[in-house]
Amino acid sequence: MLARQLLEACGTLAEASAATARRISVPQLSDYQSPHGESFMPADVMADLEAYCGKPLYSRALFEARPDVAEALDLVAEACEAAEGVTDLQRAVRLAASDGVITPAERTRLERQHAKATEELRDVGLVLSRVGKGAGQ
Repeated sequence: MLARQLLEACGTLAEASAATARRISVPQLSDYQSPHGESFMPADVMADLEAYCGKPLYSRALFEARPDVAEALDLVAEACEAAEGVTDLQRAVRLAASDGVITPAERTRLERQHAKATEELRDVGLVLSRVGKGAGQ
């Protein structure tokens, strides 16, 4: 299916063959897109075709289907960064409010820290939404 999408994005099979400097024949390209074909598109051919059509159709799908181990590590890193950002915000709020007054400069600084902490929490959600959705899930 991915091979077919990539080949269709290149136009005709003859155009796709030309994009590989004719290293890959039209019949071979046709075999790559066939659900009954017995061969897989080599990475260098995929790279040539993606460069030709200007879209990382095949490689993006492979990347997005990477193993969950990387996603779990990303989740841990993002959660730690978010917790640290919220802790920094808490400390800044405590210090700014310690005299009973939040000055305009303190408010501006707190708003920046709040925005940063919110963005870090959003990143946790983005990674979390991908965990477990890789290939075979």
